[in-house]
Formats: sequence, structure tokens, C-alpha cells
Amino acid sequence: MIGKAVRFARYLLRRALFPVFERIVPADDNLWCFCTWDRHWHTLDSPRAVLEALSGDPSVRSVVLQKVRSTSGEDRDTPRVKFVEAESLRGAWYLARARVVLIAYGMKGLSSYATGLTRKHIVIQLWHGIPLRRIGRLFPRETWWAAETPKYSAMVASSEKERDHLSQAFEPVPRDEIWLTGLPRNDFFLGAEQALPTDYRAHLDGLRKQLGGRRLVLYAPTWRDREEDHYQFSPEESSRLSALLRRHNAVIGVRGHSNVRHLSRYTADSAVAEIITMNHIPDVNVIMRETAVLVTDYSSIYLDFVLTGRPILHFTYDFDTYLKNRVGFFYELDEAFAGPRLLTFDQLLEHLDRALGGGVEDAQQYRHVRDLFHAHPAGSGPAVAGRIRDLVQRKNGG
Repeated sequence: MIGKAVRFARYLLRRALFPVFERIVPADDNLWCFCTWDRHWHTLDSPRAVLEALSGDPSVRSVVLQKVRSTSGEDRDTPRVKFVEAESLRGAWYLARARVVLIAYGMKGLSSYATGLTRKHIVIQLWHGIPLRRIGRLFPRETWWAAETPKYSAMVASSEKERDHLSQAFEPVPRDEIWLTGLPRNDFFLGAEQALPTDYRAHLDGLRKQLGGRRLVLYAPTWRDREEDHYQFSPEESSRLSALLRRHNAVIGVRGHSNVRHLSRYTADSAVAEIITMNHIPDVNVIMRETAVLVTDYSSIYLDFVLTGRPILHFTYDFDTYLKNRVGFFYELDEAFAGPRLLTFDQLLEHLDRALGGGVEDAQQYRHVRDLFHAHPAGSGPAVAGRIRDLVQRKNGG
């Protein structure tokens, strides 16, 4: 009975009281709210990189709106960062007062109150990678984007072509407010190790211990609508893959997309020592620091990894059916892929042997993809933080 009363009170607050409260409470220019992901206590990815870029600015007070608490007590408030339950009254209070709100997916994922935000807030949509497929208002299954995108103040992009796509997908965000800074999250695998936040350095140390001096092949496929459509190595394939990896003093780390990471194939330990899971590290950008070869499919993770200059293989075993069932791509894939498109396990094994033994196969295509998707300077996190400060001043007539 008490649980029902609490849920009803929150529903009433969210639907009736918060919109009124949000309009009455003045916004604080120096209060910035950050999103979190479903299974982690801290913000990650590009929002985390922006938060870290604010470490030298004592004027900004950051609030991380949590979906879950840390089980080890790491989420202790500091002078510059507060951790607040997203669905609590306190979370609603901070969200209503924040001038700047940073997200990397839909606003309803930030908290249930976020859909009630108005244009008094500066909502920065950082997204979660360079989009390869159609997203936002160009994705016909998700009709709710039409009500959300008018609340956005700015976005980030890595190339002029991406700015064009984002201006269509997230209309009416002005193209001039789609900043050509690159993705802040890239700082985590391109920047100096000593610049990583403390928890990221701990994750990196744990990864290195797990690898034990072996090279890492990261297998990071995108998700499919049906579980049976996700590729799983057969015992015979696992044995052959294991032999190849041993020859190159390597392991393959399997990391599922966040939508399907809970499936047993991404959590269960493999019987083969050279096949390990990579889901225990919250931010994949830490893993990419140690990755020698990336194996993926249509996932846009490779568009970040191309900045490293290391080999990329596209294992597209379901190429025809995937393209038929998924919404369209922004690019012709043969132009956009940075490595060979492989349809069978035998092809994967052959090209993985080459990649571990000799590096990138087609350097010209690789450079073409890097130049196609990246036309921005380094240091994206500080650049985005600076742009947001400027936008706050402009909104205030400064």
C-alpha cells in the first residue's frame, strides 16, 4: 500500500506539479545536470568527458542524476559534483533549477521529470556516437522525437556531413548550434592516461591485469531485434579462434551492445580461455585504449576507433537481412566501412590473422573513412565545455 502511495505521489508530481514548479523556480547559470546510464552510478561517455573538462572551473556545480547508487560508496559528493537520485524530490529540484542539462539519448532517459523541461534550460544533446543509421526524427518508429527536439539548444558533430544529418534528424536545432568539436568521449582513449578520472584509471588497471600482457581483440557488435540473430561462436569455431589467438598472444573480448548486454552470451564465462567478456567495464572508451584490433559489424563504435589507426574488421554475417529489416543508413556502407566486410567465420579468421600480423589492410580506404567522419580539432571535451559557457552568456544577453 505504501509503495502504491509513493508511486502515485511521484506520478502526480511529474504530471501536474513539476511543470508548474519548473516554470516558477529561476534557473541557476552555474548549475549543470548530467545524465547517467541504467546500470552505472556515474555519468559516462561524452557527458562524463565534459564533466571532467570542468574540473578547473570552480564556478560550475555539477549534479549527476543517478538511476542507481554505487554499491561501494564511490558516489560521495565532492565540492564540485553532487550525486542525486534522478527520481527523488531532490532530483526534481536540481533539474528544475539547472540552467544546463546534458544528455546522450532521449530526455525521458534522464528522469521521468525531464519531459517537463522548458526552453529556460540549455539542453545539450551529445548523443552516443557518430550516427551511421537514421536516428531521431528520421527514425519512423520513434514518433516522440517531434515533441523533444524543439527543446534542444545545441549538439556536437565530428564532420560537416554529420552536421547535415543531425540538423535533419533533430530539427529544429539550428545548424550553427551543431558544433564541429568532435565527440568529447574520444578524449578518453586519445588523451594522456594520467588525465583519466580516478575510476577510469582503476578500470584500465583492472583490464590490464585481466589481459596479462596479451593483446586484445575487441568484438563489439550492434544489437539485433531477436536474440537468435546474434552471432555465437560454435565449439568448433571457438577452438579454431582460440588457436589463432594463442599464436598471436591475444584474446578476444566480447562486449554486447547496451540493449542486449544482459543476455547470457555476453555475461557467461567462455570455456575457452582466449574468449573473455568485456561487460564489466562501464565505459567502452577505456577498453579502446588497449584494443589492438576491433571487430564489429554496423556499430558506429568503429567511427571512434578509426582515430587510433589500428585495424578494423566488419563481421557482417547477416548483411542482406540486416539491411532489409533495419531503417536506412546515412552512408553507402562500402564507402563508410574502414575495413573488409566479412560474411563468414572463415573470412573473419583469415582477416583477423592478417590484422594481428600486419596491421591495416587497406590504408587508403582507412584514411578515406577517417577523413570522411572526422574534421575537428583534438580536445573535444574542453571545447564543448567552452561552447556551453558561451551559450549561457549569449542566452543571458552577454
